[in-house]
Amino acid sequence: MAESGPNATIIATVITVIGSVAVAAISNWDKIFPKPQVSPPTATAVTPEPTANASHHLSSNTQVALPVPVIDISGTWYNPAAPTNGSRIVQQNTGFQFSSWGMLPQGIGYESKGSGTVVAQNISYNYFAQYQNGWTSQGNCSGTVSSDGNQITATCSDNVLGTFVSTGIKQ
Repeated sequence: MAESGPNATIIATVITVIGSVAVAAISNWDKIFPKPQVSPPTATAVTPEPTANASHHLSSNTQVALPVPVIDISGTWYNPAAPTNGSRIVQQNTGFQFSSWGMLPQGIGYESKGSGTVVAQNISYNYFAQYQNGWTSQGNCSGTVSSDGNQITATCSDNVLGTFVSTGIKQ
């Protein structure tokens, strides 16, 4: 027979609160305990000193892999398919933050904010958007940056808008 009464209500409430706190903690684990952004160390080559009785020849052509330069995407961007839509990107090393504004094809204005990373010519970012009609959405995008850092093309997945391609040209 199931227990009823005030004790059962208290137990159910405690279990619900514990479950809610656990779900919130797990969902926001990356915000509670963020991973530190670490820059790759500068590569240096060390050539061993030959010993006095060395019988083999050491090559003076020691090769070291140099770090890939970070493409700078800082600045103001616009979408060539919708020139009134724009973004402002602030970059620090491989990480960046941005804010965007514009109009959906349906005539609904929006503003969004997000952050991401650029590694070589690969870009990925997450965002949160607010629309003039009261909607909100969030999404993530991944794509490529041109080698000169003047064009970005990314495929995005948004919980309201679905999947779409975003293109940006640096001004």
